[in-house]
Amino acid sequence: MVSKTAKFLVVFCLLSVVCLSGVRADDNHLLPMLRMGVGARALAMGGAYTAETHDASAGYWNPAGLADVKCVSFTSMYAAGMAQDRSLNYFAVGWTPSQVTNYGTFGISWLNSGIKEINKYDDANTALGTFDDMNNVFIVSWAFKNEFKAKTFAFGLSLKIAQQKIDDYSKTGFGGDAGIKFVVDPRIALGLIVRDIGTKVDNVSVPTSIAVGMAIYPLGEDHSFSIPIDYEKTVNRKDEVFHFGAEYMWEFATNYSAGLMAGLNDGNFSVGVGLKISKIRLDYAYVNEKVEFLNENHRISLSAEF
Repeated sequence: MVSKTAKFLVVFCLLSVVCLSGVRADDNHLLPMLRMGVGARALAMGGAYTAETHDASAGYWNPAGLADVKCVSFTSMYAAGMAQDRSLNYFAVGWTPSQVTNYGTFGISWLNSGIKEINKYDDANTALGTFDDMNNVFIVSWAFKNEFKAKTFAFGLSLKIAQQKIDDYSKTGFGGDAGIKFVVDPRIALGLIVRDIGTKVDNVSVPTSIAVGMAIYPLGEDHSFSIPIDYEKTVNRKDEVFHFGAEYMWEFATNYSAGLMAGLNDGNFSVGVGLKISKIRLDYAYVNEKVEFLNENHRISLSAEF
């Protein structure tokens, strides 16, 4: 007799194939910050976060993961040392209104990237001052979960509002994400996200991608040791990326924990450390970008749950 879990895994795989074959996107590189990842913890683990995500950053990684937020969660990220004087910043909040009446979990994220004070010249090579190239993406997310026995199934949706501003050019576009997360038992979680469904700015499409992931917790309900694995495919491209990571958190005193993270993002190594004091967590990640001109950089995140 085939178990319900086995049946779900078959449906999970079939859904992945359908999404890959049915979703279309133009082959371009619009808004690359939407594919660079957010959060020092996630990036230290190589960006393998589709099934692992469970805090406010789920609005970016997989909106279904927002359903794990018990009350209020927030996270932030600052990127330092990026090439070409680029900036990348992120802030997100997740909120579950009530544990009694389940309205789901809501999230708002803000992602900012760009270059300021670029020198501007006319056709005669005369200096005309400077201009900025800045992009902003606002993500509004919602997730709902259903628990049965030792299993949890969640799905989530995100609406993206993207703004591009280069000197006097300014355009706004819209798009979205859809994801699911299934906690098979305390040792295994599965996730899937279809990212940038119909996301366009000025009639130019952001490449659509799909990611499937698994998070393994060898110690069971004690999630102090986690091993996440992701596979990501960009639709209508040959781009295929494997993400792999691991984290171990050690509680060295009551309400004090320290962690070590490491990962591979398409063969590019990353490493990080974390410190958690009660419900507040500080993370640092050293990231070696797979896009060569971005080189190595550093990510710092501050997160909290209440």
